[in-house]
Amino acid sequence: MDAIRSSEGHPRSIGWVGTTALAMGGSNQSLFLLGALLAAQGTAALPLLAAGLVLSWMAVPGWTELVMMWPDRVGGIAATCSEAFRPYSPVLANLTGTCYWWGWVPTCGLTAILSASAVQQWFLPMVSVKIIASAIVVLFTVINLCGVRWVTRLAVTVASVSAALALVSAIVPVVTGKVDWQRATTFHLTLPFHGTFGVVTSAMAGLYLIGFAAPAFEAATCHVGETRNHEREVPRAIFASAGIASLYFIVLPVVWLGALGPQALMGDLSTALGPTFAPLLGGGAKAAALWFMVFNMFHGTLQPLAGASRTLSQLSQDGLLPRAWARRNRFDCPWVATLLTAAMSLALLVSGDPPAVIAAANLTYLIAICMPSVAVWLLRRHAPDMPRPWRAPRGTIGLGLVAACCWAVSTLLGFQQFGLKYVLLGLTLAYSGSLAYSWRTWQDRRAAGLTGPRLSLGTKLTGSMALVMALDGAGYLLAVNKVDKGQAALVALLQDIFVAVALLTIAVGLILPGMISHAVVQVSEAAQRLQRGTLADLTRAMQALGRGDLSAARARPEVFTIDVRTRDEVAAMAASFNAMQDEVVAAALSLDGAREQLQASQERLEHLASHDPLTGLMNRRRFDELLEQLVRAARPGGAVTAVVMFDLDNFKMVNDSRGHGVGDEVLKLVANVLRDVLPTSSAVARPGGDEFAFLLACRDERDAAATTTAVLTALYEHSAASADGRRVRVAASAGVALFDGRRKVTSSQLMMDVDVAMYDAKGAGGNRLVIATPDGSGRRSVTTKQEWLDSLRSALDYGGFELWAQPIQSLADGTVTSCELLLRLVDDDGSVVLPGEFLALAERHGLIREIDRWVVQAAFCELRRRLGQEPTSRVEVNLSGLSIGDPQLEGLITAEMQRGDIPPGAMVFEITETAAIVDLEAAAAFARRLADLGCAWALDDFGAGFSSFLYLKSLPFTYVKIDGSFVRHLATSPQDRQVVQAMVQIAQSMGLQTIAEYVENADILAVLGELGVDEAQGYFVGRPVPLQTRTVPVPTPRSADAALAVGRG
Repeated sequence: MDAIRSSEGHPRSIGWVGTTALAMGGSNQSLFLLGALLAAQGTAALPLLAAGLVLSWMAVPGWTELVMMWPDRVGGIAATCSEAFRPYSPVLANLTGTCYWWGWVPTCGLTAILSASAVQQWFLPMVSVKIIASAIVVLFTVINLCGVRWVTRLAVTVASVSAALALVSAIVPVVTGKVDWQRATTFHLTLPFHGTFGVVTSAMAGLYLIGFAAPAFEAATCHVGETRNHEREVPRAIFASAGIASLYFIVLPVVWLGALGPQALMGDLSTALGPTFAPLLGGGAKAAALWFMVFNMFHGTLQPLAGASRTLSQLSQDGLLPRAWARRNRFDCPWVATLLTAAMSLALLVSGDPPAVIAAANLTYLIAICMPSVAVWLLRRHAPDMPRPWRAPRGTIGLGLVAACCWAVSTLLGFQQFGLKYVLLGLTLAYSGSLAYSWRTWQDRRAAGLTGPRLSLGTKLTGSMALVMALDGAGYLLAVNKVDKGQAALVALLQDIFVAVALLTIAVGLILPGMISHAVVQVSEAAQRLQRGTLADLTRAMQALGRGDLSAARARPEVFTIDVRTRDEVAAMAASFNAMQDEVVAAALSLDGAREQLQASQERLEHLASHDPLTGLMNRRRFDELLEQLVRAARPGGAVTAVVMFDLDNFKMVNDSRGHGVGDEVLKLVANVLRDVLPTSSAVARPGGDEFAFLLACRDERDAAATTTAVLTALYEHSAASADGRRVRVAASAGVALFDGRRKVTSSQLMMDVDVAMYDAKGAGGNRLVIATPDGSGRRSVTTKQEWLDSLRSALDYGGFELWAQPIQSLADGTVTSCELLLRLVDDDGSVVLPGEFLALAERHGLIREIDRWVVQAAFCELRRRLGQEPTSRVEVNLSGLSIGDPQLEGLITAEMQRGDIPPGAMVFEITETAAIVDLEAAAAFARRLADLGCAWALDDFGAGFSSFLYLKSLPFTYVKIDGSFVRHLATSPQDRQVVQAMVQIAQSMGLQTIAEYVENADILAVLGELGVDEAQGYFVGRPVPLQTRTVPVPTPRSADAALAVGRG
């Protein structure tokens, strides 16, 4: 019951019908004003009622836009102004809401008295009217405390009856012909004195009084935050309430004037309206007239308790009224504000609701309904981009301002008719909100721990202007009382001047001091926050920067922009302070920028100390540190870790032939592939050159091999682009070593093991992986590497190579048609070394190109010797894909072919499918140039790699050599038979001849013949045999910059 839920929303439980029913407390207020207007203004009161309603209609679009901008609020248009006026002055927002509440409170008691009078007259003649009226107020208060649902149910019931009776009272006289239309449309204005000024004074007095009722259908905006589907239902309720007001302010007065006459309407309507019901209800007409007034007055009692009390509650939530006024019970009823509204209504009711209070409340209510139109205009001007769920049509905002000006003029020229003491009372009610706001300010200061009274600038200015107003009021009263009462026009003029001064006093005494003090307070609070926040942070950050503590050298720049929307010295002061804040923040940001740059430089240096600048991967030092940590932490039975290192195949040729820029792109491509393929937990490094390494948590040797294979496959499937748009293929040879703590091993031993395994992968042809032996025996081979290199250089310099020939047989007639020349190395002891022992090392150390040139020149010598014996002879020589494009090799071949003694097709160059061709387009151009000279090409090991069809498509092959892995078991394997048959069909469809390798028996030879293979090669056809004489070394000097080439044999 006693919870404050100021920051919570409201349950949305009512629709537009319920909201419209609640708002009828404003739509039907013409009923208790009609008699007073007819008595004071005559029958001209009717057009004045219509004019007042038209002014109200002019403001409706703006009001609707305003409340829909803050759809979670309650309390109506005046409460919503606290949001709109917040940038200007909280005092202005407080004034609007407080004036609105005062405008509704007397209505509660007055309508209760009117209802009670009718009830006493007919049902309870022995009970006092005030007691009955008090009981009605108490009853409606209890219903309000039960929540808006119960209030809505009661309001809908009462509205249904009152609206039905209003329609009957309007229609029956018209239908039965009881309306004297001449009388209904003849209007006379009663003047307080003669002359134009008297006409204006009387009309404005009437319009001023109408302003207390005509706009009151705005009560439909009091429950926006409690309305379901508010974007649709709230505008519907507002316009429906305005339509009902048209019935009460225009239709009914005109019909009643024509049917009953002005005298009857100036009396008690509960008895005077009987004839309007008589033709339909007969003897029940009096009762109908009575209940018509009772039910309509019930609305006027119900609305302030339900609507105006929510205005107080909302302002309290906004920090403009005492905290306790925002308290709501479990039914979401603002019970403190409701009880306060009921208590004030009962106090006025007991005092008889004197006309002075009604007239004074009229002033406050007009202030409250004029300010929202101003608020909408200010929001359109200064906040055009704010969300507006419902937007007023073009031009209607201006109409609202015109309406507000008209109400202000009616106040200025009409309020005096009620007496100067009413003006003073109205000003007192308007100023009462400032006292409540001061109370809330004191509460907030105490809650913040600030003690002692605080005479703010706003308090001083407002107090001074209140004193000035009191002195001016006393002087005007003395002056007016001394004027001859016969000079009514002069008295009215003096009273109008006093009203103007009083209204200016409100502006000067409340609004302007509030705006000035609000701006000054903003500057003061912003200065304090700047001193305690950004400036203090800036000082601490500078001190930390001086100590070299970059992590603490941080300032939190905060800007508390002062939003003053005036064009005076206060605004200039606020603008200057905002500019100063911007400069302070700029300094703080500059410090942060310098700190971040220093920190980034420090982090960059730390990063460069442990990472490769090109790829962003770890460098060797960091990799070795991590490996050392893992080796030391390894325990028996613990996790298995794989150390993997791989080297790019033929990378030196990429750098030499395509440039270092392309080489860098290849290295970055490899780094990206590693990041994509490997788990994020893996440590990846580039130890140097074209070597890469990573640490991999795995289950066993198979798991490590699978991941490493995935890396090599991904590398081979990717390619890097060079500047000329051609692609560079990437292949690598990898070594893997595993440790798990079960055997003692050092990090250096692991690195040696993985390095040896990587060289073994290179020696096996590259683009593969080798897993190091657990016993570390492979480390011994490292010591022999230099010996191998010395042997290769010696063979090139002193003739240590020789060629062996293996015959190739035609399957058509069984004759030997050609031979393949194979490379061998003769060691110092006379032993023959196969190329698989030394080619990988030659590739890695730049000797392959010279070896290939030696092989080619020796092959031409052998070919010429054979051609002298058999003109149809043909020889085949193995070349690596890396040799293709070698300008020295191309020059050698061109010179030999241009001698003219080699027939076309006699010299055949073989390229292995699994060889890594760095630049396929350049290779294709190279091969075509040699083909134009008469050289033929053969694709060796067809089917064993990934590039079969790519090479077939790109290079000018004449022969396809089927890989021996498909031939060895051809006689017994149906699968191999199908594969070879498919290869033959493909070759034949492309016009190529087929040669089968590794033919080891007659069965295989027979099957090959059946499948249509053209030629065969293998031990069954003939083993390799050395040539008759050892060839001499090629007399071409080795170049230190020679590109890599792969020679096969």
